[in-house]
Amino acid sequence: MANWISFRGVSTESMPGVIVAKMPSHKKAQMRYTEYMVKGRDGVLHTDDGFDTVDITCRLLLQNQPSTHRQLIDAWADGTGRLITSDDSTRAYIASVLREIQWTRDEGNNGFWDTAEITFTCQPIMREAVESTSTFTSSGSIINLGNVDALPLIKVTGSGTCVFSVSGTEVTLTNVASNKPVFIDCENGYVYTESGAATMQGEFPVIPVSSTAQAVTLTSGVTKLEITPRWGWV
Repeated sequence: MANWISFRGVSTESMPGVIVAKMPSHKKAQMRYTEYMVKGRDGVLHTDDGFDTVDITCRLLLQNQPSTHRQLIDAWADGTGRLITSDDSTRAYIASVLREIQWTRDEGNNGFWDTAEITFTCQPIMREAVESTSTFTSSGSIINLGNVDALPLIKVTGSGTCVFSVSGTEVTLTNVASNKPVFIDCENGYVYTESGAATMQGEFPVIPVSSTAQAVTLTSGVTKLEITPRWGWV
């Protein structure tokens, strides 16, 4: 089976004449940190400041193809979107193409080859290629399938005052309109709803890395809780 790369929902498999000659290499992102030297103490102390982005590069080939094929690839390798590769099709990077794309041409007995290397600048945490969702109509539990803490998207359906907790973090929503779900985006730190003026009290839940299942408790007012956990891997 030929290698393929999917970016922004479009795969190289759908592009006529494209050959993936070099797949993107997968890397663990480098940790950002701040060092502190303490007088009289050997070595240094440091604080972790999150992960840097990673750059991964692929090489695409075209054999005896018109210039319109190069232009098609140039238009595809633009902007920001989900990057999925055939060697790990269950996971995705959030990637951007920020650098120029330069084509080179090599002549041979069978015509010519056009070659381009494309660099994707990726957010350090890989996600599920198709994100899963767990639905709760009563209390239950959830376990982190990734290797970093997960910052979920939580969809709350209920009415009035809704109280629930995830991983020990209790959340209270007030003024929840019946059949008008409230969305809690724990990654970006905001709450929104299609209708009404629901307000939130409490911290944004985090699902920690652990081999132990984390409790999901529906206390009052909640008829359904849908958690898209956003499992992540470095």
